[in-house]
Amino acid sequence: MIDDQGKVMINWLFRISVSIGVAGMLIGMAMGVTQNFLLAPAHAHFLLLGYVAMFLSALYYRAVPEAAASQLAPIQAVVSVVGAILFPIGIACVRIGDRARFMPVLISGWLAVLTGMLLFAVIVYRSSGRAPARVTTEYTAADVSDITGSVSHETANAVKM
Repeated sequence: MIDDQGKVMINWLFRISVSIGVAGMLIGMAMGVTQNFLLAPAHAHFLLLGYVAMFLSALYYRAVPEAAASQLAPIQAVVSVVGAILFPIGIACVRIGDRARFMPVLISGWLAVLTGMLLFAVIVYRSSGRAPARVTTEYTAADVSDITGSVSHETANAVKM
């Protein structure tokens, strides 16, 4: 079971990721309309880190509650959000402006992205395999017969479906 803090974190990761997805699509449309693709690398990193990676981490946290309950999870989430925004901004600034002036922004964003991914890797390694197995049971007509002592034709057909 995911506690309230974990649910809030997961919901914010989903909200932030889809907001970045929408913003990234609008940026892509603007590049297409103007036929200026100078910022394509920033656009790609913005979508992949901010939309895809964050959305996937939120899905993982929802599927594996033990991961969301980790003390590292909220730290990883914040660091990843910062990196997903700062790194593409750094890429865009370096491509548009003075490389030497904006390189610290790019490097800071890259370090945040790397840190967020390393934290997520630690969380996944610690939590994978610990989640309780989800048991699905399929019964055959013979199983139903063993349990009830008899089985009707309708029950046997229903069990097969």
